[in-house]
This record gives sequence, structure tokens and C-alpha cells, in this order.
Amino acid sequence: MTSSDDSVEVSREELLALKNRVEKLEQENQDLREENKRLRAKLRWHEGPHTPSSQKQSDSEESSSSDEDEDDEEPRTDGGTPGRKSGHDPEWRSAPDPDEEVEVTCDCCPDCGEQFDESEGVSPRLVEEIPDPQPVETTQYNRHYYECDSCGTETVASHPDCPDEGQFGVNVIAQAALSRYDHRLPYRQIADRFNQLHGLDLSGASAWHATERAARAGRSEYEQIRRQIQQADVVSVDETGINCDGDQAWLWTFRTDKHTLYAVRESRGHDVPAEVLGEDFAGTIICDGWTAYQAFSKKLQRCWAHILREAEDAAEQHEEGEPIYRALTQLYVALQTQLESDLTLRERAELQRVARRELKSLIERSVPDGPVATLLGKIEGGLDHWLTFVGEPAVSPTNNAAENALREPVVLRKIIGTLRNDRGMFVHETLFSLLATWSQQGRNSYEELKRVVRDNEMISRARAVPVVESGG
Repeated sequence: MTSSDDSVEVSREELLALKNRVEKLEQENQDLREENKRLRAKLRWHEGPHTPSSQKQSDSEESSSSDEDEDDEEPRTDGGTPGRKSGHDPEWRSAPDPDEEVEVTCDCCPDCGEQFDESEGVSPRLVEEIPDPQPVETTQYNRHYYECDSCGTETVASHPDCPDEGQFGVNVIAQAALSRYDHRLPYRQIADRFNQLHGLDLSGASAWHATERAARAGRSEYEQIRRQIQQADVVSVDETGINCDGDQAWLWTFRTDKHTLYAVRESRGHDVPAEVLGEDFAGTIICDGWTAYQAFSKKLQRCWAHILREAEDAAEQHEEGEPIYRALTQLYVALQTQLESDLTLRERAELQRVARRELKSLIERSVPDGPVATLLGKIEGGLDHWLTFVGEPAVSPTNNAAENALREPVVLRKIIGTLRNDRGMFVHETLFSLLATWSQQGRNSYEELKRVVRDNEMISRARAVPVVESGG
């Protein structure tokens, strides 16, 4: 074989190796394309128009994290760190009046030992402290019972601080409920807290039963909240998923200016607002675009925050969506600006008619099939419900109130995972409703819980049917 033949043979081997390498690179490229497509789809899901802001990573956060390695980077002072924002006046806690004054003196100089003649002045310092947790007080109530000589009725004496069931008093019940629904503690940790602070030997199951007793005691007040909401002129409504014994259920919230009601139901349909608000509910519902609301009532205010987020998302993804988003934003800002002035009802009605014409002209724009066309379809489907807030001063253009009401239950949902049964659903909706309503009204939740437990004991005793022995 000549050197020329050796050269050709080597070239063939190199060509085969290059071919194999190209095939391998093409396969890797294809795999990367598929991975990129999957990650983009996942990113769109996490950063879609309805994704809560808490789950999104803002550009400022990304730039902040990327700049952390720079040695010359100055600490942020624009509100990205805790503390007072630039340009805001400081706020100081008001100094409390002292319950006790302690004179702190010194006899001699700590450096040279020279005796002091008298004090040159006083440098006061207020110190606020809480007392040490008190140990458990165990009381035995010797409840005397009597039998009426005339009719044979047997009566057991009662005491306002002695419960008719269980061995835990009002304070234990109220603190167990608050630990669960205000402090988000698991029942085992509630039991540990009672043991550490007060030496009360309590199991997780006992903490659950105490919390359930608080819910049963507060159920009548829960029903009062429902009656108040049923009579309201405007109610914000929203719902979120929650598991019950592994099955899908829904936590609904109904919120007014003064009351918040939660309801855990297996349904996400219009039967839930019909049950909670009543078939003859005459008020206006502020909501998102879920079809259950439109099936229940025609007096709706659709949430502008939702539709603006969807329009922004469409504008980022598709060029034809940009003028839609711009027109919607301009209309919303213009409406908000004009409503800041003291318009009469007639002026509001005229403004509403003008805004409706603007929306109709927006809907009539010609766009290709796709997300932007879907967006315009949503605007058209809610045309009768986008501008209710213009004609009714008490109606908000967004459903932020109901969405805010769901934040605390969502946080607790992440901690507990699932409700166990119907009793758990009952406790969940009852105590969340009471605590949220009391917070809205500026009432002390601990004192209110003790009140409802005591009141429930008194009502139960008043309704109790005395035991009658058969006469001989």
C-alpha cells in the first residue's frame, strides 16, 4: 500500500469519526431543545398572569442576586432591605407609663474608689417586660346535686368557670385555638408550648379537642356573620383548593368591609354561593372570571387586576397584544382618575356608557386566532360586568379584598397539608371566620374567644333538660 492509500484510509476513518460526532451532537442538541421547551412551559405556568406575586422572582431580585458577588456593591437603601423607606417619616412607639420606678444609685467611683456626695441627675430608661408564665391552676369543683321532693327532678349545681365537658378551662381552649389559627402551630407543638410555659401535660390530641371545642362554641357567632354578609350590598368572593382526607375540596371566602366568612365545600360550583349567600341575594359580587359566579348572579364586578395581568402577559408574548394591553391600561387609569372627583350618579352613568363603548371598540379589533383572540373573548364575555364599579361607588374594581382574605388560609394549608375529615372542615372554616372578622373590627381575638366559650357554656346550661326520676 502506498502512502497515498494510507492517507485516503486515514481520511475515511476521520470522516466516520466526524460523522458519529455530528450525530451525537445533533442528538444532544435535540435533547436540549426538548428540555428548553419543557422549562419554558414550566416558566410560563409559574409566571403566568394569575401567578401570585409571592411565587414570582422579580427583575430586581434577579439583578440583586447577580450583583451580590461584586465587592464594591453598596447596600440597598431603596426599600429592598427591612426598615424605613427613603423619604418616609420615622415612626416611634409611644412610651408607656411606668408601673414601678426603681432608683438605681452608685456609692463610689468605679475607677478610683472616691465616694460620691450626691447624684448629679437622673438618666431614665424604660424597660418593658412580661411576667414569667404562670403554672397551671388545678381546681376541683365539687358539684352538689339535689333531688326535688315535690317532682323528683334531679339538679346538679353549676359554676361559670366549670365546663360541662372536658377538664380544660376557658383560657386553655382559647389559647389552643389561637396557637393553631393565629400562630400556625401543629397540635404537637401546641402541646409542647403548654408544657414548656405552664407545665401543663397535654397531648396533641387534647390540643385538637380543645380547638374543636372553641369552634363549636363559636358556631353561633359564625352563623351571625353569615347573616350579616347575606344582607350586605357588596361582597367580595374567591376560592382556593384544599385537600380533605386526600380528596379535592375548596375553601371559599366571602368578605365585606366588616365581616369575613370561610366555607369549606367539596364543590366549586354556583351552589356554594347560593347556599352561603342565599338564593335571593340582592347585592353585588366582586369576583374573578370563574363561571360559577355568573351562573349564580348577574350583578357582578369582574376583577380588573386579573384582566390587566392577562393582557400584559399576552402583550409580552405576542406583538398584536401590545395595543390591547395599552388601551385597557389607559381606560382603567382614566376611569380611576375621573372617579376621584365627586361625580353625581348621572355623571357616573354617562362615564359608564362612554367606557362601555371603548371596550366594545376594543373587542372589535381584528387579531389572529390565539391568546390575544382569547383575551378579547374574555373581555367580551364579561362586557356587562367590567364597569359596575363606575356606576356604584361602593364597588371596588378589583377582587383584592377576597384574595387577601385567602392568604392566611393558604399559608396554613402549606403547613398542615390536608384536613382529615368533616370535623376538621368545620373547625377550619369556623375559627378562620371568627378570627378574620374580629381582626377587621379591631377586637381582641383572645378575649373574644374566651367570651364565646363562656357564653356557649351558659346557653348550653339554659337549654339543658333536667333529669326527672320516676316517682314511686
